[in-house]
Parts: sequence; C-alpha cells; structure tokens
Amino acid sequence: MVNNRTDIERLEKESKEIREFLIESISRTGGHLAPNLGVVELTQVLHEVFESPKDKILFDVGHQSYVHKILTGRKDRFSTLRKRNGLGPFMDPKESEHDPFITGHAGSALSAGAGIALANPDSKVIVVIGDASISNGHSLEALNYVGGKIKNLIIVLNDNEMSIGKNVGSLSRFFGRLMISSTYMNIREDIRVVIKKIKFGKKVTEVLERVENSLKQFFLPLSISEELGYKFLGVIDGHNIEELLECFEKANSMEGPVFVHIKTQKGKGYQFAEENKEKFHGISPFDLETGSVDSGDKNYSTVFGDKILKMAEEDSDIYAISAAMVKGTGLSKFYEKYPDRCIDVGIAEGHSVTFAGGLAISGKKPYVAIYSTFLQRAYSQLIHDISLQNLPVRFIVDRAGIVGEDGKTHQGIYDIGFFNQIPNYLVIAPTTGKELEEVLKFSKDYEKGPIAIRFPRGKAFEIDGDTSFELGKWRVLKNGEKNLFIATGSMVKEIMSIEKGLEELGIDGTVVSAATIKPLDESFLLSETKKYDNIFVLEEGYENNGFGSAVLEFLNKNNICKKVVKVALDSGYIPHGTREEIMVENGLRGKKLMDRIEVNINAEKQ
Repeated sequence: MVNNRTDIERLEKESKEIREFLIESISRTGGHLAPNLGVVELTQVLHEVFESPKDKILFDVGHQSYVHKILTGRKDRFSTLRKRNGLGPFMDPKESEHDPFITGHAGSALSAGAGIALANPDSKVIVVIGDASISNGHSLEALNYVGGKIKNLIIVLNDNEMSIGKNVGSLSRFFGRLMISSTYMNIREDIRVVIKKIKFGKKVTEVLERVENSLKQFFLPLSISEELGYKFLGVIDGHNIEELLECFEKANSMEGPVFVHIKTQKGKGYQFAEENKEKFHGISPFDLETGSVDSGDKNYSTVFGDKILKMAEEDSDIYAISAAMVKGTGLSKFYEKYPDRCIDVGIAEGHSVTFAGGLAISGKKPYVAIYSTFLQRAYSQLIHDISLQNLPVRFIVDRAGIVGEDGKTHQGIYDIGFFNQIPNYLVIAPTTGKELEEVLKFSKDYEKGPIAIRFPRGKAFEIDGDTSFELGKWRVLKNGEKNLFIATGSMVKEIMSIEKGLEELGIDGTVVSAATIKPLDESFLLSETKKYDNIFVLEEGYENNGFGSAVLEFLNKNNICKKVVKVALDSGYIPHGTREEIMVENGLRGKKLMDRIEVNINAEKQ
C-alpha cells in the first residue's frame, strides 16, 4: 500500500514541480500542453501503483504521454521534444521500453491493449483514453470485444470535457469512493450469493438488481454497464491523489476488465491553457507571460476557411464537415455563423465521409475538411460510399505533405497515391493561396463527381501573374530549354526559389505549375514533352503511385520514351523535426533539391 500521508504529500509536491516544468519547457519547444497538464496526478499514480515496463501503460493518441516520458527517464531530453533526432511527440517503442505501442491516431490503444494483455497474462495493461477518443468507432469495437474477456486489462476514461452537471459534488464523490471500497465490494458479492441461494423469485431479484443499477446510474451517468462485462470504478477526481491511489490499488487487486472513470481539467495549472483548451491542445512555442503565439501570415487553412464562409453566405446548400478539427481546418468562423451547416462529427472520419455522401445524394454541397493523415482512416468509405456512386463530395485535404514536428504518425504523404487509384476522383493541389480560392470557387458547382483538394501546412505562397484555374490545364511559369520541371502544389514554390541557383549551374528549363494532378494535362504531355532531354516531376508526397508515377505511366502508354525523374519522398517513414529540416533532408528544398536535379542531369550526360 502506497496510500499514506507521506506518499500523498510527496506526490502532490512532485505534481506541482512537473506542471511548472511542462509549462516552461513546452513554451520553448511547442507541443501538446493542455492534455498533459490534465493528467499529471493520474500518470504519477499509475507509476506508483503499477510497475512499468512489466505492467504496460498505453495512452490513446499519445499526446498526453509527456508526464509518462518524464517519469520514465526522459526528462533530461525534454529540450529536444519534437526536434530532429530528439524525443518524439507521441509514444514509440523505439524510443523507450516503457512505450508498449506506437500512438498518434485516436482509437488504437484499446485494441492494442487488448492484444498486449492477452499475450502478457502476468502483467497489468492500463489504457488511458479520452472522452472524445472513446467514441471513436475503433474504440467501440474494442470495448465490445473486451467486455468480460480480458481479465488483466484496466481502461481509464479521462473525462476532461463532458459535463456531469449536478451529479458532480460531495454525494457523487462519496458514492464513487464507496463503490471502490472493500466493504461495498464484499456486501455486493454477499447479496448476489444470497440471491442465488434463496430463490426470491424472478420479480424480487429483478427489483434488487434494478435498485443497484439505478443508484449507480443516478450518481454515475457515464458509467459503463457491468452487464457489458466490466467492473466499474468512479467517478474519481483525477486531481485528487488520495482518491486516485485508493482507486488504482483496488483496480490492481481486481480481476477485470476494469473500467475506471476519472474527471480531470484540461490545461490545469496554467491559466491560458485552462481558458483556451483548444489553442493549447497542440501549440507552437509561446510567451509564458501572455500565452501568445506569433501567428504570422495567412496559412492555407485560413484561406480555405475565409473563402468557404463567403461561398456559404451566397449558397445555402454548402455544408462543412469536420472530424473534431473545426479550428485546425479553418472552419471556426463558419461554425460560429452557420452552426446548422457546419457539423463536427467528432473523431469519426469514416462517418464524416459517408455522412457527406448522404448530403450529396440529397442535393447538398458538402465539404469534408480533414488532415491528410486522418483521412487515411476513411479509405473504405472513400471507395465504397463515394466513388462507387460518384457523389460530388468535396474533400479538403489539409496538412498534405510534410507536417514536421508531429512526426511519422502524422505526415500527409499518402493521399495522392490513394486518390489516384480510386476511380472518379479529381485530385487538385493548388499552387498558391489565390489559386486555392479559385479552385474552391470551381468546386462549388462541380457536380460530376468527388474532388480532393490538397494543400500543405504553413503560410500561403503567392506568385505574380495569372491565378485563374482550369481543370486539367497546367500553366507555364517560365520557358527554357533541355529540362522540363512539372511541379504540383507546394513544390512550385520550391522549384521557383532555386531557379537562379540552377542557372548558375548552367541548368536551364521550363517550369510548369500543375495544379491538377488528376486528370493530367494530357494535351501538354503529348505536345510538349518531346522537346526536352529530362523531365522532372516534383511533388510533396510519397513517390510510389504518386503524381510522377501517373506522368510516367501516361508517357509510356503513348510511346513517348523520355527520362522521367520523380522528385518526391522515397520513404514512407518520415521522422519528426521542423518542416524545413525534413524538406531539406529529403531533397525537396534549397541546395539539396538543386543537388538532386544536377546529379540526374549529369548522369544523363555520362
């Protein structure tokens, strides 16, 4: 038993120190501050009661695992958080033996935890999952399977958003503590034994069972019914160390599966994070005194958000759909002005896609705004529910390409590949902020099928000249000889920025802005490519099955024998670091991009 006054006072002192450390450290590195401030006491108690790494502690999504990292020997490396070759943003077995499974996307921890628990019957497996993540379909599938089966699994619901209303208070806390007491557990089992031995009759037995369930549901409206095979403990104050210790010591001694419901405050201990939980969920480096972040110029998400709002003001058939990322995808203003037409479905990407299909087949104009990495979760729905019926759903693929600090679980590098192979989709990668606006304007009345509009994380790039958009038509930005550079999306900026450097190396060429990835500008490829010695296709995505592959296949089918160099990401494993570092490291920016081009041209000459 660690539940004594000395332990409690020690842990309370340490929790204060950990909060101070997190706030100060993350103000310099950026990261997920609010979620971690909310789980300080919980994580401390888990490490007091359980023995990691023998016992396995998983944090769903993993953005609230910073305290876990601190308590497992990684505090001295916290200045490297989210930096190249530094601590990762989420849990990763390659980083520490205390991280039993990689995390990054919501909903995976319960399924993984069930598998780990089944394979390690002599260990306790503890899964901490948030009130938003547990509603994810993946989590619900796992809950359905686990109930009554996995005896060494403990599920901790970290409830930091839902209001329990009047049920939270002294009575609720008293009843919650009563339910985890040995007295209550023993009395309950004694009553059940008596009921079985003395055949009261069906009606009396049902009444007694209903009394117990009614009491629990009155005080604990968010409890998981024991009829599903769980032993329920809670609701516990997630910042009360004494209650947490008592609860998890009991959970550790029980045969499960055990479901523990705790209530925490996201952002606890830092005023600005408490007041603006969404902003401080994941934040760039910020000023400690003011909580402010340098916002800089307009980014692509903001350009989208402003334009879609203007369009929605003029067209009442426009709907916007987000999967728990209203602010991140630029939809905040739309949500405030048209709450009936801006729908946040929660962490349910598959549902968002099919839901949009239902709107589209009914004559509405849905826009589904999701980060590229999360849209992967709806691959089946993109095919079955949208493509097969050729429904005009507009997909806003935000954070396409390199995202930087969030690392390998969040890089948006697969969307070109999977949209290219699904029939009926248009795939468009606007070059500039102005071109994005033109593409959105085009998409509003396009009813022939679905559209994927992808753009990167970061500030909107602009170039002089024509910004008009025509489907399937590319624009020549610069005329030259010998070399043809076909760039899509963000890579137009990259090739234009090294234009003078290439000229100094004696490398001339034509630069083409290819906003339309699918369909290709076939007339251009048929008429122009024969003029050049080398064709470079530049994209911020995974090389396999990407834009370059599509160009190469088209030329091959039309018997145009030309060297095509695909300038893209040659690996699906892209670690964390700044966007600048990762772009350079993979030969997509600056001198490294120049070197990559020069090497291929010189190889042709040899």
